Amino acid sequence: MKKTELCLTMAAFLAGSGSSLAATERLEPQAQEETENISDSRALQDPIVKRLDTIVVTATRTEKELRDVGSSITVITADEIADRQVFTVPELLRDVPGVDVVQSGGLGRATSVFIRGANSDQTLVLIDGIEMNDPASPGNGYDFADLMTDDIERIEILRGPQSPLYGSNAIGGVINIITKKGRGAPRFSAMGEGGSYETFKVRGGVSGSTDLVNYNLTVSRLETQGFSAAEKRLGNPERDAYKNTTINAGLGLTPLDNLDIQWNLRYIDANKDLDNCGGVGCDNPFRDDRTQQMFTGLTGRLDLFDGFWEQSLGVNYSYTDRENRDGSPGAFIPFSAFEGNRFRVQWQHDLYLHETNTLTLGVEDEEEWIRTDAIAKKSQNTAGYFLQDQIHLWDRSYTTAGVRFDDNDRFGGKVTWRVTQSLAIDEIGTRLKGSYGTGFKTPTLFQLFAPGDPFFGPLGNPNLGPETSSGWDIGFEQTLWDELILFGASYFSNSFDDLIDFVGGRGFQNIDRATSEGVESYIEITPFEGLTLRGNYTYTHSRDDSTGERLLRRPTDKGSVNVNYRFLQEAANLNLNVVIVGRKDDMNFSVFPFRRETIPGYAVINLVGSYQVNRYLNVFARVDNLFDKHYQEVLGFGTSGVAGYGGIKVSY
Repeated sequence: MKKTELCLTMAAFLAGSGSSLAATERLEPQAQEETENISDSRALQDPIVKRLDTIVVTATRTEKELRDVGSSITVITADEIADRQVFTVPELLRDVPGVDVVQSGGLGRATSVFIRGANSDQTLVLIDGIEMNDPASPGNGYDFADLMTDDIERIEILRGPQSPLYGSNAIGGVINIITKKGRGAPRFSAMGEGGSYETFKVRGGVSGSTDLVNYNLTVSRLETQGFSAAEKRLGNPERDAYKNTTINAGLGLTPLDNLDIQWNLRYIDANKDLDNCGGVGCDNPFRDDRTQQMFTGLTGRLDLFDGFWEQSLGVNYSYTDRENRDGSPGAFIPFSAFEGNRFRVQWQHDLYLHETNTLTLGVEDEEEWIRTDAIAKKSQNTAGYFLQDQIHLWDRSYTTAGVRFDDNDRFGGKVTWRVTQSLAIDEIGTRLKGSYGTGFKTPTLFQLFAPGDPFFGPLGNPNLGPETSSGWDIGFEQTLWDELILFGASYFSNSFDDLIDFVGGRGFQNIDRATSEGVESYIEITPFEGLTLRGNYTYTHSRDDSTGERLLRRPTDKGSVNVNYRFLQEAANLNLNVVIVGRKDDMNFSVFPFRRETIPGYAVINLVGSYQVNRYLNVFARVDNLFDKHYQEVLGFGTSGVAGYGGIKVSY
């Protein structure tokens, strides 16, 4: 179906019955209340979190309890975000099994997320159902550097190839960010905090709802003088500042009991100082980057025939504008600009045929285009059609099977498919799960059309084909003593074919093949009321089959420990977080010829405390890198030493 046809259909839908709220952006009211961030008043919160009862939407694009999902998925709740008190989303993702985060310097510097050894640009990132991946970036990935934790209800991290439901860019997995909706009487909040590196952050917001409307608006500003992006110990003393303004807004209407309409907006304006490289003598006081991002969507939900047929319709638009400026004398590239746009229409139908069977089918049409200082406007269109069946038998067997056909106007059609199985043995508290799926990723517009130059030679290659993947996992989860102890493990294996890489003198080519396999494990213990202990460990063996070497920036071993203690009748909270990362390989680009080097492993300890003084006032403090560990995530780039932050939050 072409975009014009979809738009006409959508217009008729809106005129006749209003638009509907997509399942990936919605929770039923009861589920919303269960995950509401009540960090301002914890006295009414159940201290024992029943994780397997958590509602998730990313795995099937419909609401499912976590215990019913055969895919490997992790949920970060609003309460966990409040317990950690961190600035950015990447800090939260470091604790997730199978996920590796690397940042080229301090706040605001390029941040990549790898899932199960896949490339960072092979992860689809959504916020309220809107794709955040940047079409103008070389790999169509998403740089998490500027994504603040403001107004996030929960984050769902789905691992493994997910193209049958989500199309291109989901080879490695999906990270779905769901923001808060206004609820209840009007509520006003303000927050201020400051600390090391001349850092301060302020935030203000208002939210609420009536029977007809819900609303939410939050504005935040973060500024820091920071530290050198290039490692200071390698002779880079110049500090690199960072500024971020984020606006999050939402407006929803419920004109009928069976009709919801929701509009969401996320706007980010960030400015960061950059260095030329990571290594010796890389300081550049004249170079900076300005990034503006906007993600907005109008979505809705319409229930028909007493819940038998639920329609979800959405129109989304994303915009990213990046400008890199270098005012140093004789700069090699004094200015570069990249503009990426994406427009998507989605129409999903969920048919609840029987209490044991749910059928989901849908159609999507996506247009993306880019414009840079070196590339005139280029675009590509992809139409996708998907079908999924969910079968629930004997209150213990949950099976999903899905297939998708994508039609790209440059590469033709591609079929992907996926099956999952979850089997609950409630008598002994055991759940078995597994999945198998395939994926694909279309070449980016940059890879297709980037012009060559005298130094690098050819770049773009219009003859590129899609990257493909297949992956499977199998695992178990076990509960003991009414979920006082919850633990599990999964084995995974992925293969990636026709990977696109740059070849000197030839430009981008489909030449590479890579594989990854490993084990993810976790445990959660609640020994007594108020105390929660969590830990996880991931072993990943990743390999570039073209060279036989392990993939860059992916550690073989990685784990974390989190201890959270609530006391003084839930008014006080302490959180201790330990992130442990094994050694990994990286390239040293500060020397010529470039060479591969090994980054040593490290462990970083962070401590957070908060106290609810009364129903209106909360005070908090955080110490990052408590023991001042010197380490690197990206070769030659700096990381924070011991740093302290504190602040207050007022709400009424």
